Amino acid sequence: MEKKSTGHTVYQQIRRVSVLGILVAMVLATGAGLSLNLMQERRIRDDTLTAAVQAVSHTLTITDGSDTTRIMEYVDRTVHGISGIDLFAVYDTDGEPLYFCDITDTEDEAAALEPLAPDLMERLAAGNGETALLDNDRAPKGADHCAYAAVHRPDGSIKGYVMAGLYISSIRTTALRTLGVYLLIGAAALGVGAFLSLRLAQRIKSDLLGYEPDAFRDLFLRRMELLDALDEGLLAIDREEHIIYINRAAAEMLSFDKSTVIGKPLSEVYPQSTIPRVIHTEQPEYNISLESLHHVRILSDRMPVRRGGQIVGAVAIFRNRTEVANLARELTGVQHIVEAMRAYTHEFMNKLHVILGLLQLGEAQQAEDYVLQLTQTRALSVGRISQSIAEPSVAALLIGKSCRAAELGVRLTLDPESRLSAATHYLPASGMITVLGNLIENAFDAFSNAPSDTLHEIGVSVRESERGLIISVDDNACGMPEEIREHIFERGSTSKGEGHGTGLFLVKSIVDTYGGEIRVESTQGVGSSFIVTFRPPRTENT
Repeated sequence: MEKKSTGHTVYQQIRRVSVLGILVAMVLATGAGLSLNLMQERRIRDDTLTAAVQAVSHTLTITDGSDTTRIMEYVDRTVHGISGIDLFAVYDTDGEPLYFCDITDTEDEAAALEPLAPDLMERLAAGNGETALLDNDRAPKGADHCAYAAVHRPDGSIKGYVMAGLYISSIRTTALRTLGVYLLIGAAALGVGAFLSLRLAQRIKSDLLGYEPDAFRDLFLRRMELLDALDEGLLAIDREEHIIYINRAAAEMLSFDKSTVIGKPLSEVYPQSTIPRVIHTEQPEYNISLESLHHVRILSDRMPVRRGGQIVGAVAIFRNRTEVANLARELTGVQHIVEAMRAYTHEFMNKLHVILGLLQLGEAQQAEDYVLQLTQTRALSVGRISQSIAEPSVAALLIGKSCRAAELGVRLTLDPESRLSAATHYLPASGMITVLGNLIENAFDAFSNAPSDTLHEIGVSVRESERGLIISVDDNACGMPEEIREHIFERGSTSKGEGHGTGLFLVKSIVDTYGGEIRVESTQGVGSSFIVTFRPPRTENT
């Protein structure tokens, strides 16, 4: 569907420029060509007239004049055989006309001719008989251009004069004919130009997706404004790895001056960039962890750009991972605090029932001791978790899971050597919660088949240092046979029935995404251990 435009169409603009160019070129070419043509025609006319009078004067010179009639017949045949002259005349010694031939109407009007002027005869007599004289001022009978020559006797005396001339109408006809040829050429050029203009306009509109140039420009500017308003950063490079576009968000994330980097090689602006890699591999890359010049944590997606099946560049999309991680941390922290409060409420309802029963039995002292023991134990547990785990959402998760464990009759302990900073760079808080939460829930489920007469225990350890991050969850349940252990990280692999089997699959996905390793140790009748290891991340530059 053709898009409408409020201004002139591209065809009208191209046609106007083409027609104007052709007209200017035609006027210049016609003027120059006509001038050159007329100059050449004038030289040809002069040569023709000169040759005619010289030929006849030479013929009359070598005749003895005994047979004037035959001589004039010969002159008449000669004159009519020469193309390019309109009239011819022969004069006697005194300049009186003896013979006149008007080739245009072939009527003899010699009597109507005036005698030659004395000064003209003097100039002709001064010559040697070989040179013709061109004179336009004394052209007879309306002629515009004439040539004269003297006829000499063998002894060198003047025998007479001859004249050949052209009418102005012949000269005008030649000029008009030349002008007509140029006008025909110009008309043909205009026709060809209009056709080529139409084809060029169609090609341009096809390249502009059917839009007129001004409509395409408005659309392009609107889309550039929209891209600049995005919170995600966009950066595009061409095949030669020059920056061809960068929006406001990308310039801020990467600490670039948007007005100066356009057109520059990416390697010059950021020598360690790896975006051109997708041009050579022709494969997109997703969720690449980066760090900008101002140490802003960024996630980047890179994709090659294809046109006509050929790679013509690459585009990168940047997201500020710091802001996303902070928001996720806040949301997940609130969620797990709510879960912890729910577990606390459920647990303390059970404790209150015990206290109520003791009071009804009259065991007030025992009820008091029970309350003090609970308070001390809970405060100690919460305090240890808060001191070791600085990340609020992870601490809330462990507190909630400890309450959940108390409900299930499981003893959940945190390794006293556990340490986790508030802004760990090994794994985001959301990933940490997914890994730790699912491993603890898997340990809870493992006790469903364990003997009930033994103490059920789960040990959790979270250790962070410069050498890496280690997360381990141990249980003393019944363990796993080898055939189950080989498939526990596959989606849907479970012994709990339909609708389960995704927890450990999610754990493995998170570990693989952030470059970690997971190891499982399990002995039947003894228990299982899940150990997750993350080594220091290798920061990749944009």
